[in-house]
Order: sequence, then C-alpha cells, then structure tokens
Amino acid sequence: MKKYVYYLLLWQILVACGADSQALLDKARTLMQQEKYEEALQFLNKSIEKNAQNAEAFNARGVALFELGKYNDAILDYTQAIQIAPDNYKAYFNRAELQKRLKEYEKALADYEKAIKLSPQIADLYLNRGVLLFELKKIEEAKKDFQKSIALNPQNKNAFFNLANLYFMENTEKSTLLAKENFEKVIALDAKFLKAHLNLAKVLIVLDEKESACKSLAEAEKLGSQEAKELKESICK
Repeated sequence: MKKYVYYLLLWQILVACGADSQALLDKARTLMQQEKYEEALQFLNKSIEKNAQNAEAFNARGVALFELGKYNDAILDYTQAIQIAPDNYKAYFNRAELQKRLKEYEKALADYEKAIKLSPQIADLYLNRGVLLFELKKIEEAKKDFQKSIALNPQNKNAFFNLANLYFMENTEKSTLLAKENFEKVIALDAKFLKAHLNLAKVLIVLDEKESACKSLAEAEKLGSQEAKELKESICK
C-alpha cells in the first residue's frame, strides 16, 4: 500500500510538471474544495512557476494560506494578485477579509470599497462590509449595506439575519416589528438556522407573544441551543 501511495504521488508530481498554469490552478481549486490546502499549495506553487502573471493563482494561493493560518504570506499573495490584475475585485475582497480577521478595520474597509467599486453587483461584498461597519459602530451604514445585499440577492439569509439584529438593537416598537419580520424571512429561507429561531423568540418575548415565543424556543432547542432550553424552562410553563 505504501509503495502504491508513493507511486501515486510521484505520478501526480510528474503530471503536474507537464501541465500548464491554468490546469494546475484548476487541480488546486479542486483540492481546496475538499479542504486539502497543503496539497493544493503544491499545485499553486507550480502554477505560479509556470506563469508568474497568473493573478488567479496568486489569489487562490492566498486563500489556501489564509485557511492554513499563514496570514502574512496570504497578504503578500493577495497584494501580488492585485498588482497583476488591479481590475479584479476578488483579491481586494479576500485581502479585506483577512484584514478584518486581523482587526485592521480601516485597511479592510478601503479594500471592500475598492472591490465594490469594481463589482457593485456582488451581494456578498455588501454583506461582509456591513459586518465590518457594525464592528466600527457605523450602524446606519451597516444597515444600508445589508439592505443592498438583500436587494441584490433576496435569498441572502445572512443579510436578513444581520439586518434583523440591527433592528432589534434599536429597541423601538417599529424596529422590533421589523426585526421580527426579518428573522421570519431568515427561517423561511433556512428552517435550521438556529440563531434565527432563538433571536426571533427573544423578539416575540419583547412583543409579549408568549405562545409564539415558546414555539420558536422549542425549535431552537431541537437544533441544539442550551440557551433556548433554559429560556423555555423559564417562561414556557
């Protein structure tokens, strides 16, 4: 078996040596979909050796490095991808995500804005920038980004969820009703969205809709929420 594995790996390397940059990139992407990031790096390195101007390969290698926790190397690859292809939004977006992880919020915001300027039709750009704006306590701007994300993709459950949370935080009668409406939309899109059931229950408690709140808590409990279980035992008697 060990010899078989050895020969298989050797065959893959030999094939890789004969493949062009794009074929190597495609193989790496397949491995990344399987979360085999270390293996993907071998093909990405070869892809870049074959074509040092392959911006997609640098961007993909940045993603693999990010997943492996090698943040400094990932930043370098995203930056190289941007230098090669400054009109492609993807590397800006990925670099923004990494900078957000590192809590370099202003740098991340600048990259989100560049990505959005290049591809204003991509819903996830607004969704992720909205999360960052929330971290920066720019609540109204975050709300607009979540609304824009929903307008571009009405199936975007995460945008509905984040928007609902912002409405709930406002703590007015109108905003609480809007929170309820948006949490219900999340659940309509994904009946197993645990936090949506839990947060909807909290909204319903505020609205004094105890029976409905208990149903939502029961759903959240079924999905594994200990908090929902404790709340249900407290109020649903």
